[in-house]
Amino acid sequence: MFTVDFQTCLIFIVLCLFSTIFYYLLLVKKTKVGYNLPPSPPSLPIIGHLHHILSLLIHKSLQKLSSKYGPILYLRVFNVPMVLVTSASIAYEIFRAQDLNVSFRALPTNEGSIFFGPSGFITAPYGDYLKFAKKIIVTKLLRPQALHRSRCDREDEVNRFYASLLDKAMKKESVDVGGEAMKLITNIICKILMGRRCSEENGEAEIVRRLVTESDLLSKKFILSAILRKPLKMIGISLFKKELTSISRRYDEVLETFLVEHEKKMGENHHHR
Repeated sequence: MFTVDFQTCLIFIVLCLFSTIFYYLLLVKKTKVGYNLPPSPPSLPIIGHLHHILSLLIHKSLQKLSSKYGPILYLRVFNVPMVLVTSASIAYEIFRAQDLNVSFRALPTNEGSIFFGPSGFITAPYGDYLKFAKKIIVTKLLRPQALHRSRCDREDEVNRFYASLLDKAMKKESVDVGGEAMKLITNIICKILMGRRCSEENGEAEIVRRLVTESDLLSKKFILSAILRKPLKMIGISLFKKELTSISRRYDEVLETFLVEHEKKMGENHHHR
């Protein structure tokens, strides 16, 4: 029968602890030489500042750190360095002076994104394409005239939302507020982008809502993949690739349906003229 001596285990644990401290003091600290870093709260070996922000209400943890150490903080989670800025005026100055560095987003572990791989707006590298995409969004979707035109659609959907809640309350039915809010958001987005609501009859609305929910969960997993990018790349593991491919393919199918419908409608309008 295999037995383990307590003293041997204790020696092993102590050696591991000292090895970790040695690595942290002699190797990690050297990487900070030459950098004028912002204030930083005390960190732990390997995990860095993870214990400071490990909370369900992460924004409250960050707000507490900011109130104690100032509006600019240096944080490190495992091997990922981060700078936390909580002042609007300082953030404006950073964007004005360091637009290139701030706008650069490293690709996830699988070098892709939910929409269109590395060509997606969220993960696109800084350059002409990103500038063009930002210009389209600002001038076409978010400009005051466009928001004013969509105001009636938004008010109509909100009124439908209230009417649905009131109807279920009158019938004393239970309400999934999260599900109803998801319907409201997807219908508003669809009406602004495509001019119509997602159809409930053919299951189109449910498909879109499921895609949005799965995309939200997958985007949270990307944080883990960014933190573990280097070790995973060394051993050849790609996280969430199967999920990413599936969601991306289903988004393509939905968007293709909308594009075909839009082209058909444009053709009919041209024919009537």
